Amino acid sequence: MSREARVGIFVLLGLIVLTFFTFRVSKWGLIAEKGYRLTVDFDTASGLEPKSDVKMAGVPIGKVEEIQLVGTRARLVLRIHQGIRIPIDSMGSIQTQGLLGEKYVEILPGKDTQRNLPAGGQVANTLSPTNLDEMVRKLSAIGDDVKKFTESLSGTFGTEEGKKALGDILRDVRATTASLRTVVQGNEQRFERILANVDRLSADLSDISAANKEDVRATIANLRAFSDTLKSEAPGLVRKLEEMSERVSGVVGDNRENLKESIKNLKAASARLDNTLDAAGKVMAKIDRGEGTLGKLVNDNAAHVSLTDTLDGINRYVRKTEQLKTFVDYRLEWQQGPSEFKHYVNLRLQPTADKYYTIGVVDDPRGRFGSSTSTVTVNGTPTTITEEKFDDKLKFSALIARRFSGLTVKGGVIESTGGLGLDYELMKNRLTLGADAWDFSRKDLPPHLKLYGNYDIVKNLFVTGGVDDVLATERNLRTLFLGFGIKFADEDLKTILGAVPIKP
Repeated sequence: MSREARVGIFVLLGLIVLTFFTFRVSKWGLIAEKGYRLTVDFDTASGLEPKSDVKMAGVPIGKVEEIQLVGTRARLVLRIHQGIRIPIDSMGSIQTQGLLGEKYVEILPGKDTQRNLPAGGQVANTLSPTNLDEMVRKLSAIGDDVKKFTESLSGTFGTEEGKKALGDILRDVRATTASLRTVVQGNEQRFERILANVDRLSADLSDISAANKEDVRATIANLRAFSDTLKSEAPGLVRKLEEMSERVSGVVGDNRENLKESIKNLKAASARLDNTLDAAGKVMAKIDRGEGTLGKLVNDNAAHVSLTDTLDGINRYVRKTEQLKTFVDYRLEWQQGPSEFKHYVNLRLQPTADKYYTIGVVDDPRGRFGSSTSTVTVNGTPTTITEEKFDDKLKFSALIARRFSGLTVKGGVIESTGGLGLDYELMKNRLTLGADAWDFSRKDLPPHLKLYGNYDIVKNLFVTGGVDDVLATERNLRTLFLGFGIKFADEDLKTILGAVPIKP
């Protein structure tokens, strides 16, 4: 078999494979039309894209085929795999994988397993998705409430009366805790013995009451009799109590000095309490002037501003992440001059509609042209020999591009050397005409100029052709080329990976 025939068979097989996957991921291909349709309505489908997963119990069961606007609500057309049965009372919701992950539709199965949704049916029960902007607004409202609370706290303790009251409380608490600390530290072993005795006493009383129920009843009867006797003997007891009170009065008269000393001790404790309240008043004054951490929190709204700025930053980051798009393309070119194939693999990151970055690898059969000169002696005569060769077949590209209407200007590294280029798009961006120039320092050769045109046959398949190294009229470097390529966006890659069967 000739070389041209092998090339033709290779290209034909590539086109067949590409056509199969193109029709499989396209919404109008007959290969993709498997399973049955269901519809579900939501108040909003923000962040959800066609080809997103449909899951039930965490297992993918289909894809979102289409998103429509019906009235003021979003209607999702779901394509469910054949053989999957969904109960008629199931509930639909929009979920997110992680905090910033992609969104998908979750079907929560119902309990009525005897009746299933028919093809073309609708999931009537829905659960509204959580809105990140609404969460941000609620957090901002919480920040306002915190600010109002701190202002109220400042108004309560910022007055002279509030400062004095707080100072009194702090002094009382300080004196009380100091006394308790002294008592506890000096009597830890005693308290432990008391608690142990109480435990033993309660155990003994339990044993006694259980073993001496009759005795307890007799004791109660004796107490009843004693109360009757006390009732009859009460007048005599009253007279005895009067005599005892007279004796107590005599004792108080004999110990007046001791009582005075006790009163002095109480006055000293009151003075210490006043000092504690004064210190608390000074603390409140510092808070009112905005000194210290608590003062800044009460008088300055920096905490609220910081919280608001943080939430705004999170919101901006989420929006930028949702706007970033990723494209991957592979291009194969057959060059007439060396009759070889040239391969391109590129990754394009597009943060906005008018700007993108490209990183690529090029497998060039020519490599980079170079020459070396050496002098040898033949039969005693010096002879200069010039050797020309190509090396470094694997090359790299890194470009930044900016689009102005239909014209795109790009520059950076092209095939491992500095370069720039222009692209112009026609026919609703299906036809692209371009020119790239690089390798401006080639020895004895003009810069490398390439003229090309790309045409999109379908969404993911395009053909290309043009003239490579146009300015190089010597050494047979100028050549015609033809080829084709495939390109996928990030959503297309997810669809292809989901469509490829994986068998253990």
